[in-house]
Amino acid sequence: MSPKKMNSENRPALKVYFLKRFLGQFGGLEKYTHYLSNAFAKRGHDVTFICSTAKGDQKLDDKIQIETLNTSPLLSYRKIQAFDSACQNWLQKNPADIVFGMDRTSEQTHIRAGNGVHRAFMERRKSIDSWLKTKTYFLNPTNKYILDIERKSFENPNLKKLFTNSNMVKDEVLQYYNVDPTKIEVIHNGVEYDDLLPYFENWEETKNETLQEFDLPKDMHHMLFIGNGYQRKGLGPLMKALSQLRQYPFHLYVIGKERNLSAYRKEACNLGLKDHISFLGSQPNILKYYALADTCVIPSFYDPFANVTVEALAMGVFVISSKFNGGHEVLTPQNGSIIPSLYDIDSFVETLKARLTCRKTKESAQKIRNSVAHLNFEAQLNKMIDSCLEI
Repeated sequence: MSPKKMNSENRPALKVYFLKRFLGQFGGLEKYTHYLSNAFAKRGHDVTFICSTAKGDQKLDDKIQIETLNTSPLLSYRKIQAFDSACQNWLQKNPADIVFGMDRTSEQTHIRAGNGVHRAFMERRKSIDSWLKTKTYFLNPTNKYILDIERKSFENPNLKKLFTNSNMVKDEVLQYYNVDPTKIEVIHNGVEYDDLLPYFENWEETKNETLQEFDLPKDMHHMLFIGNGYQRKGLGPLMKALSQLRQYPFHLYVIGKERNLSAYRKEACNLGLKDHISFLGSQPNILKYYALADTCVIPSFYDPFANVTVEALAMGVFVISSKFNGGHEVLTPQNGSIIPSLYDIDSFVETLKARLTCRKTKESAQKIRNSVAHLNFEAQLNKMIDSCLEI
């Protein structure tokens, strides 16, 4: 019998699977999946990605294998179901030491609940959707299946560890599901702290260049909103609050995808904000807007932990967040503030008003950046991996 392969720490190398339906899309969840799988591979463990679709440059360690399962149903909810079934069949024939669920799958030893709790998200949606639409939630087969698979995955007796990226999500898991609290570990999202340093050090020069591009004065308060899907991300309440502060010199830069962009442009005009807002859509270079911004506003109705939170802080930008963004847990009076209520516009106005007379300075930016030094990606990933290997 050949000796068992050893990893970089001179321990037996483990077989580790990552379950992720799509491999190639690069949002916040995808970024964390890539970082985590690469970190396991660099420690000398045998890592395999199990997916249904793999596209483009995966940015994965060369030693990581990719196994593409054959699933091709047309209906969206059936795609989720088919991938879950295919994963279960694969796992029965190909057991592993650690099976990491990063998506909607029911059978794994470890989960990182980066998408939060769907049941909690649906409850939160009731505050922003019409009465008629809320009545159709459970008629949607996709919602019904996601809730079923969520319950099976969280309450699965084979589950060893459930990682959440905020205490908010941990509390939601315990509220809606029968899960042993000792299985849950909160590890906040990490940020590319060291990689952002060169961009942070040059923020003043970058800001001046961007101001020239937009032909705006330097002494104006520059505010940033980033997010795909403006309704869930809370752009509506933000614009309503800002409409009561038009006497202040500010400009809001809105970045991200939105299917009903024309409706938000029209609403901005109706609120008298046409000259105060730039709708920029998706942007290939977000960093220049962090450099420009005095404040980043994250008024989400539901965000397990918006990556924008720590990215903005690492770039020295003050953050205003709703309490429905799990990222608010890393805010302090020195680096941010929390909106008391998205449903009470007056309190939102007061939160914004307290910030509009402030500007980002070298000193303030450095203090804000220093506040998230402990959240660098390497440290957060190592916490998660060490926790996995303890069991």
